[in-house]
Amino acid sequence: MPTRKTMNVSITPELERSVSARIATGRYRTASEVVRAALRMLDREEPLDGTRPPAQHGERDHHAGPGQ
Repeated sequence: MPTRKTMNVSITPELERSVSARIATGRYRTASEVVRAALRMLDREEPLDGTRPPAQHGERDHHAGPGQ
């Protein structure tokens, strides 16, 4: 298991409710698990090296406009 570091963050009440709701589903046990999952998703969407993953089908269609 990788070494873990402790970091304190401030979040809005809305985000706190979102974290709590995800824990309540039983999929996550702690706020840390929710944050780690969210950061993994962010890393896939916005890699630090500046590259972007291929666009999702719906996103391509949205940007192409009607009939394209």
